[in-house]
Amino acid sequence: MIEISQHTQNIIGSRDAIAALETKDHARLLIISDSHGRYPVFESIVRGYGAKCDALIFCGDGVSDVATLLYKQKIDEKLAECVPPVIAAVRGNCDPSSYPLDKGSLYFSELIELKVNGRGILVTHGHNQGVDFGLETLGLEMQVSECSTAFYGHTHIAHEDTFKNFKIVNPGSCARPRGGQPAGFAIATVEKTFVDIAFIKMTLKNDGTTEYSLWSPY
Repeated sequence: MIEISQHTQNIIGSRDAIAALETKDHARLLIISDSHGRYPVFESIVRGYGAKCDALIFCGDGVSDVATLLYKQKIDEKLAECVPPVIAAVRGNCDPSSYPLDKGSLYFSELIELKVNGRGILVTHGHNQGVDFGLETLGLEMQVSECSTAFYGHTHIAHEDTFKNFKIVNPGSCARPRGGQPAGFAIATVEKTFVDIAFIKMTLKNDGTTEYSLWSPY
């Protein structure tokens, strides 16, 4: 079960779990963005993939879903087993800066710099960097922060780009995809010298169940 405490940059998890992630070999990150209140979709992804991941990265527009997950996992043991020990969630242009949880509140930053397996990971929604019009501003922020990989949302379009040897990834939207794409998310495997991205699409079947499969947005 994840420890519901927030530390530097409002990262959620215990200090030990956050420290362990910094040096975790073959670290796996579950990357979700733009759920926009579609909590059942959000939860289904965590139930299906969270247990095998070392951290959950949420790129904004749907922080209420993160709060709901943390509330429900306290009373649902099976769900708790699926929640990764670290959550790095940023707020988007449709999110508040805080959200109530029990008798307190969760706080959400606009940008997080996370250390994973010795590599710098930048997490942001992207609206402040103008990602609708290009990735130059986000790339410059990566240079300043010394992060080699960035995850962002906002456009609702899954994509993997390279900017001056930096990897910049949008997992797409799990609830409101655009550009003719399917709803989906991504999983990143962070090695010492590279980061591998797997995009996963969600397809609603005739019987009402959801099928998950690998796909390429290119």
